[in-house]
Amino acid sequence: MSKLETDNQRRFGSIISLPCFFVLGILGFGSPVFFSSLSEDSLHDVGEGTKSLNEEMVRQLRQNNLGPAEMLLPLTSVEKREEYGQTISNRMTPEIEISGGGSIFDSLAFKTYFGGIDDFNLDRKRYEAFYVYNKASVDGDLRKRLANESSNTNVRALLQAIPNEGRPGNFWNRLLSEPTISAFPGVKLAKLVNFPYFPDRKVILSVGLLTSDEIETNSSEAEIRDQCMVQARLSLAEYAGGATWFEVKKDKQDATVSKLDSNQTMPPADFNDLSQRLSLLRVGRTDTGAYAVIIGGVMNKDGKLESHGRWLPYPILVPMMVGTAMSMENGYYSTEASFEIGNLAQQTLLGNLEAKEKFRSFFWAAHQLARKMNLMQMAEVTKSCRDLEGVFDLAAMVRMRNRPLSISIGQIKQAMMEINFLPLAERKNARDDFKKLQQENEVIRKNFETELKVIYSASLLSGNPSGIHRFIESYPVYEKDGDEEAAVSALKDLKTAMYHGEGALKHLLDQNKPIHEGGILEDFIAPVFPIFGGNLLTYFSHQYRDLALMIKIVFIISCFFFLLLFLANILPRRSYLRANSHFFLRWARRFSVSAVCGLLAILALEPTLLQTPRGQVSVAGFDFALANLLAYANEESMADQNLTIVTAFIAGVFLLIQVAIFFICLSRISQVKNEQLKADLKLNLLDNEENLFDLGLYVGLGGTVLSLILLLVLDVKQDALIGAYTSTLFGILFVAALKIIVVRPYRNHLLVKQAEE
Repeated sequence: MSKLETDNQRRFGSIISLPCFFVLGILGFGSPVFFSSLSEDSLHDVGEGTKSLNEEMVRQLRQNNLGPAEMLLPLTSVEKREEYGQTISNRMTPEIEISGGGSIFDSLAFKTYFGGIDDFNLDRKRYEAFYVYNKASVDGDLRKRLANESSNTNVRALLQAIPNEGRPGNFWNRLLSEPTISAFPGVKLAKLVNFPYFPDRKVILSVGLLTSDEIETNSSEAEIRDQCMVQARLSLAEYAGGATWFEVKKDKQDATVSKLDSNQTMPPADFNDLSQRLSLLRVGRTDTGAYAVIIGGVMNKDGKLESHGRWLPYPILVPMMVGTAMSMENGYYSTEASFEIGNLAQQTLLGNLEAKEKFRSFFWAAHQLARKMNLMQMAEVTKSCRDLEGVFDLAAMVRMRNRPLSISIGQIKQAMMEINFLPLAERKNARDDFKKLQQENEVIRKNFETELKVIYSASLLSGNPSGIHRFIESYPVYEKDGDEEAAVSALKDLKTAMYHGEGALKHLLDQNKPIHEGGILEDFIAPVFPIFGGNLLTYFSHQYRDLALMIKIVFIISCFFFLLLFLANILPRRSYLRANSHFFLRWARRFSVSAVCGLLAILALEPTLLQTPRGQVSVAGFDFALANLLAYANEESMADQNLTIVTAFIAGVFLLIQVAIFFICLSRISQVKNEQLKADLKLNLLDNEENLFDLGLYVGLGGTVLSLILLLVLDVKQDALIGAYTSTLFGILFVAALKIIVVRPYRNHLLVKQAEE
């Protein structure tokens, strides 16, 4: 009767555990929350009810912003795209094609202040904003009218900062070509006068010179240059006084250089430090036949060396500054961005180097945008930038995606130049290659236009270009030289998020994780997942992410727990088992094995958890010698790296495996204890389980080998080596604990009992 009752319990257990396994498995594996990515189901849920691209398109059309609408059009829903396209075509006029549309006030400002576009670019259909700025600045009187009519303090500050005569920093060529500079060796200082972006600045130079008589006949030019360089740096390092002083004074678009008396105050500079940091400015023969090397840089009144970047060319800089002033007047930049521009302009004129460099960088960024968009397209997207950082990030994205197109154009120009110099017999093949380059260029150009529209639409919909730039830049890369593929995947994820609405896009940018690619199991579970309460878990996945992850882990582990329980009840009991282990050990064994299976299942769902993203991927080659691998682990570069989540997962997997094996062994020992057998037979049974007790060591060594294989396959040296160490270490510790703390005392007990028998 007792045995029959046990069989009934086993049947009852299998009946209960199987449905629990299926339900928990569906909830666990179907839960749309992941450690390293976001589920599209979560994005759909969080984006529901928020502004869509279709609604943004309607907003742009109602404001007659046809230029921005053209950028949004390819990303709108398929069923509405034709309708929107027809609306744009019906409203389009030659003037709007140039300006991009806008309200009646935008159109009035375009006609009155900008004045359209020049005929040369009009014939070539170059409608970018820069050409509008250029016509208004060169052919019109926009700058003068703004100066007279604008009451915007930020606009007036920007207008005051526009260089009137020549590019900022146009003193270098005149100074370095001055014969008296290179006539004698030694330290030279030049005061900068009337250069608006360089107040209280001096140019420090050190000249190394070898006359024609001092140059050895057999010396190469490289040797002569090195001698002069050493002399120039040594003169500055050992400087104690007696510098030659000059004055460089701005004279319209040129500069005049004059010599000053030596009664000047030298700034308190660290000349030894300057001797190492000054850049090479000029090298070569002088008019007298001597060989000169000039090193130098710009120094402030405190004697600190400054690094001044390159400005836009003057014919481009002035139109960009004037056009930006008009855009600020019309409100095409956010209030914060306009304030920053005005403040930077004022600080630049006061000599603030940090402000000047940011001011300079802004116009490079603005020019990048103005060469890719028409006036209203640029206006709408710059309004979405909360501050100048957003403009910088937006321009960086455009520049990044435009790089392949720039390379392609460069290759075409190079090929055109080379064809004319080739022999006639080789020109046919060269022309065929040239046609292929043109075809490739067309494909690259279309790809860029598509990607630009994705970036543009995402910026308008989210109002967060900086977040978009951060998302693309930090998109995980798991392969060497895989940045290009990662950028394409990032744009694809942005496009997917935009499809689900503004809320989905903002959630994607906030979490800064890629979208998860579903597998066969998830696709199979998806139809039945909502039936078992999946919608609540989907809500948790974006509102309470940490809680959702914990619930998912619990469900997956519980799923495997009930699977083990089902198998234990459904499979026939082994004939040699005469007793059960302790109740606690049985359940602990099942739980630990379930935890291992659950963790492995999570790693199977997210294999990227075992890979280190960009910035941590090693590009060094694989060395099969274990000694070299261990030596690599001791390098300083290894010590400087931080432990990653990959390290934690690998160590956690090996730890859980050892815990599971430990409880399995304890359970087997408990079974032996509970059997009604003589002591000598129990000792023999324990001896028979020696291989089981050593299983931890076998698994530990196997984990070490597996980790070293991962080192080669996944190229994750740090994490693989940590896994190799921890696997063996855990195996040794757990087997030692089992044999010394558990097996050895019990064997002693049995030996004593055997002696008594």
